[in-house]
Amino acid sequence: MPVLILCAVFIAQTAQACSFHFYKPERSVIDRVLDSDTLAIARPHPDSPFSFQIVEVLRGAENGVAIRELVNSQIRARLAANPDDGVLFVFDQETNVWQSIAYLSGDYRQVVDFALAHEEAWRTEYTPDRLALFAGLQTHPEPALRQLALLEIDKAPYDMLRGIELQIPAEKLLAELWKIEGYPYQSIRILLLGLSDDDAARREIRAFIARAPDRERSRNLGAFATALVEIDGDAGIALLDREILSDPRQSRDNVEQVVEALAIHSGVGAPGMAASIAATLDRLVALRPDTAALIARQFGSRQNWTQADRLAPLVAERRLTAASDLMTVAVYLAQARDAHAAPPTGTGMGD
Repeated sequence: MPVLILCAVFIAQTAQACSFHFYKPERSVIDRVLDSDTLAIARPHPDSPFSFQIVEVLRGAENGVAIRELVNSQIRARLAANPDDGVLFVFDQETNVWQSIAYLSGDYRQVVDFALAHEEAWRTEYTPDRLALFAGLQTHPEPALRQLALLEIDKAPYDMLRGIELQIPAEKLLAELWKIEGYPYQSIRILLLGLSDDDAARREIRAFIARAPDRERSRNLGAFATALVEIDGDAGIALLDREILSDPRQSRDNVEQVVEALAIHSGVGAPGMAASIAATLDRLVALRPDTAALIARQFGSRQNWTQADRLAPLVAERRLTAASDLMTVAVYLAQARDAHAAPPTGTGMGD
């Protein structure tokens, strides 16, 4: 059973380039739309302005269950001024309750309609057209759509994110970076700063990395480390090695976040960067053999099997003393063998 569980963890995390060790993007309105069985638009009831009435069903069928949520004064005034707008509700089968998830302006409705038209593909993977839609909303005048855009862009695999045309000025990303209300968007703002080609952004990223070694658990170190490698390449990798990975006092949490950044760039960096990452990881496992489990977890979650030759000797030489670490590495090695043994796509029997 533990092997099956670990395998499931590796597979479930595949391509979640922005889902860092201490952070996973929140479920967005689009996620809830795609996951829902029953989806409807409601407006105030003409005979009871504080009650909602379903005016259109987008998915499923009317089930006769009344919406319990009341229309507050702000929403009522906004809907009265915009007769074509509505409030989007999903029906929770477990609680038997309608839940509001978004105010639907005309533009927001178009986004939801686009998601429904592409739901089959979007449910299975994060697609380029999904990123393109929300990349185009980065500076939309409606705050709710700008926030939705950030949450959605945060879900993009990093190799896809690197191709985005950044529209948000770096100074705005920096201004919002440390605000409490901006917490759900902090990780993606860090990554976008790394892609911004802005001097102030580079200073912020390097300053965070300089502070990180003094913190036992440096939240968002993974995002900052990824951004650092983006802006400084091999020099950034060398700095992370010197300040975090080569320091035996650093917590496993900090080390894993940096390993995660290296795993991300291993799949998208220039060919020369692979050599820097390899040398860095060689030094890491020589210094701290237990970090093999961190490497296995982060590279395995991205189905990157390039670390098998590096990790296999640690198992053979019995250098992993913790059973959990040994299991994590063993699962990675087994999956790597299976991946290498699998025939290329299109060469199976019957072709």
